Amino acid sequence: MKKYIFILFILLAVLSCRVNYSFSGINIGKNIKTFEVPYIPNNASIIVPGLNDDFKNQLIDKITQNTNLEEDKNNPDLVFEAEITDYSVQPVSLTAEQTAAMNRLTIRIKLNYINHKNEKDNFTKTYSHYYDYPATQSRLEIQEEAHKEIFDQILEDIFSDTLAKW
Repeated sequence: MKKYIFILFILLAVLSCRVNYSFSGINIGKNIKTFEVPYIPNNASIIVPGLNDDFKNQLIDKITQNTNLEEDKNNPDLVFEAEITDYSVQPVSLTAEQTAAMNRLTIRIKLNYINHKNEKDNFTKTYSHYYDYPATQSRLEIQEEAHKEIFDQILEDIFSDTLAKW
């Protein structure tokens, strides 16, 4: 009889101990189910039509593809309020003739992250990334590839700070 009680005790002890592993690194509370990404204004000095919509759609895709969160515009648990604050092109290296050899496209996005379930997680932060390209090319020639690379990095940083919390 003692043998069965001992086995039962060991079985209960093993079953009651759980370790949660996450290979994706996502660290979302169990009470978090929904999110919202409201309209993203573009307040940069250079306005690229549709840039704000592209970023919003990619942010929504990043969240929905990497979490179980659902978009909810009425009563979200998490809110990702973003604003494009800068879109600039500047020379980064010069030739011997004092002309630009390389240009740098930089995009800055300010994020106001609101967690309605845990207000201590709320923060505001500006994310920035750049794309260098030869001055022999125009911004319009590299724009699609540059936006993708810049957005990918900014989205990864936002995801890490808000949902993965690395």
